[in-house]
Amino acid sequence: MLIVPAETPGVKILRNVGTGTESEEHASHGYMHYDNVRVPADHVLGEPGSAFVIAQTRLGGGRIHHAMRTIAQLERAFDMMCERALSRETRDGKLARLGVVQEQIADSWIEIEQFRLLVLRTAWLIDKYKDYKRVRKDISAVKVAMPKVYHDVVQRAMLLHGALGVSNEMPFSRMMMAASTLALADGPTEVHKLTLARQLLRDYEGGDPRWPSQHLPTRREAARERVAEMIDREVGNL
Repeated sequence: MLIVPAETPGVKILRNVGTGTESEEHASHGYMHYDNVRVPADHVLGEPGSAFVIAQTRLGGGRIHHAMRTIAQLERAFDMMCERALSRETRDGKLARLGVVQEQIADSWIEIEQFRLLVLRTAWLIDKYKDYKRVRKDISAVKVAMPKVYHDVVQRAMLLHGALGVSNEMPFSRMMMAASTLALADGPTEVHKLTLARQLLRDYEGGDPRWPSQHLPTRREAARERVAEMIDREVGNL
């Protein structure tokens, strides 16, 4: 991993690029071109060969920071959803009286609180162990859950606002783009699912391929054998 100053000969920023409908003047990412760029040996960050470890250490905390900010956006979307439900009237009265709207509000609150607790637990484990490798699966779980709950809650709030919700006079479109971006930033969702599954499977072992450990006839027979042994011991003690 190298530190390359922007003024280094051969470094060229082709142009800035944004996400979604973000304008170029507000874009914070860029296309970079490197042409025979050379930097001094002391511009190496960390030891040679350690770039992945350095990146993952930084990204571990970064993913939790993304999650914290996502919770704030979820609360914002939820507040707008509830305000709209209690304000907008249809032929049958306020939207809040409709069962489908009540269900969306309930689902959103539950999903937000579940995600909040997962983030808090993961942050607690990071503080407890001071070892990102030890909580790798928990961080991956947060990363997987984050874009989904962000998308689902924001979409409900956006559609509840009707045509206004999809206009550029409300923040929902930008929030939906942010949810999609978070599914890629700091590692794609699919990669984190693989990481999580592999980490979880390390705590298990395979068994008899014919009869799983919870196969009821097998367990029943084993229980009979144990009871028979107990009865034989009791009879022998009489």
